[in-house]
Amino acid sequence: MKIGSREGEGDSINGDCSCCCNYPSCHECCDSLSKQPLKEQAGMDRSCSSWSRCKRSTITSFYKGALLLTCFGAALLVSSCAIFTLRPVDFIISSRMSFTEGSTLYNLWLRPPVNVYIKVYVFNVTNPQEFLSGREKLRVQEIGPYFYREILENTNVTFNANNTVTYVPKRMVHAEPKMSLRNAHADRIIVPNVALLGMASMLHNSSVFLNFGLAALARYLDSQPLLNLTVHEYLWGYEDPLVRLASTVLPNWIPFSRLGLMDRMFDEGENVVTVALNSAQADETEVMERRRRVYSFDSYNGWTTLRQWTGGTHCSSLKGVSEGVLYPKPMTSNDTFLIYRKAFCRFLPVVFSRSGVTNEGFPAYWFNLPDNVFDSPDKNPDNACYCRPEVAPCLLSGLADITPCYYSIPVALSFPHFLKGDPRLLEKMDGLSPDPNKHETNIVIQPKWSASSLGGSSASILGCYLHKKDINK
Repeated sequence: MKIGSREGEGDSINGDCSCCCNYPSCHECCDSLSKQPLKEQAGMDRSCSSWSRCKRSTITSFYKGALLLTCFGAALLVSSCAIFTLRPVDFIISSRMSFTEGSTLYNLWLRPPVNVYIKVYVFNVTNPQEFLSGREKLRVQEIGPYFYREILENTNVTFNANNTVTYVPKRMVHAEPKMSLRNAHADRIIVPNVALLGMASMLHNSSVFLNFGLAALARYLDSQPLLNLTVHEYLWGYEDPLVRLASTVLPNWIPFSRLGLMDRMFDEGENVVTVALNSAQADETEVMERRRRVYSFDSYNGWTTLRQWTGGTHCSSLKGVSEGVLYPKPMTSNDTFLIYRKAFCRFLPVVFSRSGVTNEGFPAYWFNLPDNVFDSPDKNPDNACYCRPEVAPCLLSGLADITPCYYSIPVALSFPHFLKGDPRLLEKMDGLSPDPNKHETNIVIQPKWSASSLGGSSASILGCYLHKKDINK
């Protein structure tokens, strides 16, 4: 717009002004300028020019801010997609939990920082005279619990060229008197003489002369069928003349002079264990692939089978069997594990029970032993190879024969209080009250605390603990 000076004035100015210098229209704006002195017109012209520049600067800043916000939003979107896809937390955990020498998982496995507590209950015979005289059936009273803590340390570790690792596990058991409700050194109980009754059971099908000789020897040594002992003596060793004589005459068969139930269970000796670190390669056979399942036994003391069981391969073969310390990943609710401990003398299957949250707030899977794990062969045919009819009749459901691992002395494994066992077991004595809430054994595993090694194997050790391990004697 051209703006001229008022008539009669010699000077004039030319100015370009926007049509909105605080006026509703260009005509009003120009009319106002025409009525101003030249100096004021020039000032107004400069003001309008400044406003125009300010307006253009504001628009430019707006577009720059919008562009920056758009770029920032796009960066957040890309970062979110990357985090969701790449899972950096899982990557960090996996890199730190690979099972290699010196890794975090390796150091945890050497001496697992997991407290495994054993609650021990014993049964006190309350009617010894009446039972021995045949006037009453056996009556027992549960005493306990007595707490112990199991400590595991893996020693002499060697990584082998064929993707296996060899080591010697050592387990120690320590008393936890502060957790125990009773004093094992002060409580006295009346319990069966395991040595005498065991030898008598061994000879039950022998000739009359052998049984008569054992009875005469027991009377001579004053070995009684029921003993009055402290709980500590019963669990960790007591003097018995029959055991002392057997250890002297047959040291290779009975290599101990004191007999204690827990002492014998946890005296596993030195065992050389080799486990597979990676899954089988593509060119390996299906049988080899099953045998070399991640963290399963490759050999146990140089053997790929348990020599005490010969009735069937699934009872003796170590294929797919593990110690239950490291678990393969990924873990799902369909997983079933076979666990072997020398004290159990056989494999124990562990199946998924439920998922949930631990008391510490961690999501976890609960596994337990199946209901039919100790069933007789007529109910669970898979247990037929654990039955030795040529030696002794098969046991009732609820009892697992573990005699071959305990110096041929007849010993059976069961759930506490004969839980899930044949009802006839409960009819033979008073004082037993099986309760699933008290007497089931659960293994709780945190499935996401895992590790993936280069070969694809993975493991869970943190958050894996024995939720409830009750042992009744």
